[in-house]
Amino acid sequence: HQPDLNYDNPEVLEEVLKVLRYWLDMGVDALRLDAIPYIVERDGTNCENLPETHAVIKKIRAAMDTDYSNRVILAEANQWPTDVRPYFGDGDECHMAFHFPLMPRIYMALRQEDRLPITEIMAQTPEIPENCQWGLFLRNHDELTLEMVTDDERDYMYLAYSADPRMRINIGIRRRLAPLVDNNRRRIELLNSILFSFPGTPILYYGDEIGMGDNIYLGDRNGVRTPMQWTADRNAGFSRANPAQLYSPVIMDPVWGYQAINVEAQQSDPSSLLNWMRNMIALRKLFQVFGRGMLKFLPSANRKVLAYVRQKENEQVLCLANLSRFAQPVQLDLAEFEGMTPVEMLGYVEFPVITKQPYPLTIGPYGFLWLEIQPAPANWNETVSEEHAVVLETAREGDWESLLTGPNGDALRGSILPEFMQRQRWFGSKSRQIVSATVTDWAPFDEGQSVSTIVNVEFDKGNPESYFIPLTILYDDGAREAKEANPMSSVAAIRSANREGLLCDAFVRESSSRVLLSLIVQEETLASRLGTIRGISSRRLPELIDGEKGVMPARRSSAEQSNTSILFGDRLIMKCFRKQDFGPNPDTEIARFLTEKTNFTQIAPFGGSIEYFVDDREPATLAMLQGLVANEGDGWQWTLEELERYFESCAPATLPADEQGAGTAEVVREHAGIYLEAANTLGRRTAEMHLALASSNQNEDFRPETLKPGELEGMVQELSDHATQIMELLKTNLSRLADDVVELSGLVISKRRKIADFFNALGKVKEGLTCTRVHGDYHLGQVLRAKADFVILDFEGEPARPLAERRQKQVPLKDVAGMLRSFHYAAFSAMARHTTRRPEDHQRMEPWARLWFSAVSQEFLRAYRESVATSSIIPQNEADFQLVLDAYVLDKALYELGYELNNRPDWVRIPLAGIVSLLP
Repeated sequence: HQPDLNYDNPEVLEEVLKVLRYWLDMGVDALRLDAIPYIVERDGTNCENLPETHAVIKKIRAAMDTDYSNRVILAEANQWPTDVRPYFGDGDECHMAFHFPLMPRIYMALRQEDRLPITEIMAQTPEIPENCQWGLFLRNHDELTLEMVTDDERDYMYLAYSADPRMRINIGIRRRLAPLVDNNRRRIELLNSILFSFPGTPILYYGDEIGMGDNIYLGDRNGVRTPMQWTADRNAGFSRANPAQLYSPVIMDPVWGYQAINVEAQQSDPSSLLNWMRNMIALRKLFQVFGRGMLKFLPSANRKVLAYVRQKENEQVLCLANLSRFAQPVQLDLAEFEGMTPVEMLGYVEFPVITKQPYPLTIGPYGFLWLEIQPAPANWNETVSEEHAVVLETAREGDWESLLTGPNGDALRGSILPEFMQRQRWFGSKSRQIVSATVTDWAPFDEGQSVSTIVNVEFDKGNPESYFIPLTILYDDGAREAKEANPMSSVAAIRSANREGLLCDAFVRESSSRVLLSLIVQEETLASRLGTIRGISSRRLPELIDGEKGVMPARRSSAEQSNTSILFGDRLIMKCFRKQDFGPNPDTEIARFLTEKTNFTQIAPFGGSIEYFVDDREPATLAMLQGLVANEGDGWQWTLEELERYFESCAPATLPADEQGAGTAEVVREHAGIYLEAANTLGRRTAEMHLALASSNQNEDFRPETLKPGELEGMVQELSDHATQIMELLKTNLSRLADDVVELSGLVISKRRKIADFFNALGKVKEGLTCTRVHGDYHLGQVLRAKADFVILDFEGEPARPLAERRQKQVPLKDVAGMLRSFHYAAFSAMARHTTRRPEDHQRMEPWARLWFSAVSQEFLRAYRESVATSSIIPQNEADFQLVLDAYVLDKALYELGYELNNRPDWVRIPLAGIVSLLP
């Protein structure tokens, strides 16, 4: 290719075809068309993807097909898959094309221990003609190109894979496969297992089959183009020339040098990487499904496991890849293969037969499995029927009146529902004694198969509570499967018209979940005995479901706490609020406001709600619909994973003598640079959320207000009373605490007067504090990590608090304090996990934990303050700002101390240390 040549010129094209025929006559099997989008030039354009280009390619292909057979044209087009698709034409242009965007995302998924980068780019990969193929690769003779990633993703990859700037060139990283993954054999095998099992033709770069290294001290791309290491002899067996005459020197360092890594040595070692690669290639060749089969990703709750099925005619293979350095469990829905047996393909080991229930598997660190799905023995389907003790009886099926009232209602109220509720994770009053649980209202739905009930729960002490519990009845196989798959959802056995069944939570029935979705989408109404249940949709809902064809599959999320979530395909999530209060639910209220009235986009967009109306009271919210956000997991788990890497990186390092010294920032950035960028982003997003919540002067529920002097005194008194309560609780529990914690506890108790003075000092605040709607329960578990950014969730507030209290306007710095305390908790929780495995590191790691917390908190606060610098939602006076923030941080630490004393006494060291660090 020369810039002054235009290949659409007939004379130029004829010369090109002469060159083509020359090499094909020599026996060349394949030709790579380099930088194919630019082979034709046209003035006034960037020359990319011109129509004339495709005309030229078609002529080249036609010339090849006319005179030669079994030859291939491979396109190098470093573009998005949809942009590369035209270079296949209708099967009459290029036979193959490199899949450039997949390659960096495989490394990204490995570093993040999350399958999302891979599944996301494959979802963007279009179908190609039957006679065409993608070329897949992990490395090649150029840099690991990062053109086809976002700016944030590129920064992430630079930090993760090229700590030394010399490793970077152009827009990429010039490293070979083995050095990229720290010469970790498990990682090398894992990446190649993905390469060999994805749709397309795997392309191996010379030397990667033996784990060759690179030389970053050579210029340009020469660092990954060093001579092949054949033997341990002179010049690695590549040449007999004088070593000084070699165009590129062989690698000679102790780890990557040719004396340590060479073909000759690995050929004679049965366990070498070279022999492993040969075996995998031979295995792949036995199955056409790998090259041509259909690819289907399997969803699972564990995002560290990439699971997919390859299918072609009678061949079907289940592939799993553990992207984590720790063993991982996974449960897969393999119901479509019910009755079949997975057989591990390397050792031909049979696994248990597949049933309709989720199929459990465990995969070792950086492990992978290829399982051929084969027919099971013919007698597998023999089952043993179960007999259910009949507790509830109705004369006919679907008779909800008879089931929920009379003798059945008495049984439900007195024992069945109380026992059922005590088993549920969403029931938050397990410490209270239930006296009765009465169905006070109900509304049949899903053609009478299910019923939406409101249950009033009376306790031996305290106020009653109300819960939303939809119920359904299943019979025969449906009842058996529900009991096996979701035992916690079973309420009671039932007999209707001499037919035995199971009364259970209605969310085990997919159709019932879809009917509730339809209530919102169609804005339909259900009539209950006492009131009305009504679906209300957001104006954003049409765009959230745009493009969905047919019925979206519904599945219950395994992440259930105070609510129950239903996922609809990959578009929507419906959160069902179990505990009920009449009045606006803050989660629904704030999500609707941010979605419809502001430009703040870093939330799950609000799609609608299901409201329960009775008499003239404000409605209660039964459920909220939101757009489903593709993510890498919640911020807490992601932070712990990053901290694990941080502590492993710091273990052999030397801590700066002065933790607050000038060089400290660089040290932290070296070991935790990725997280500092994340903390900055989270600080900005937090500020943007607060500014959006304070942006309306028309809506009374969201209009900012200035705290009056009397209200400030009330806030000080509330904080002081809370501190007194926690100090009493700590003194009461001292005898239960570990010996090494008692001294720290005594130090905190001795400072109780300083704690009181700390809160009383709030009365000295000079500025009037602005109160707005806030998140209310803000911590790392309430944000999702998504594409190097964050999405904020769950504006419900602390569920244990009354609804009116959760809707109160507060000083936004309360949210900031919550996140700072979450950073502290994460740092010391991760340190505890690290030192459990390595007790000898405990004393050395504690200063590193403090350093991480300090640096991350400063970065978060800096970004937050810069983003709200001109707003009145935070005190502009520096002394006032620090006074208010410290007071909220201390109050949050006291809250955590109380929680740990009541629930996890072994964890009290973390909040105690936080309290001590705040007090003089």
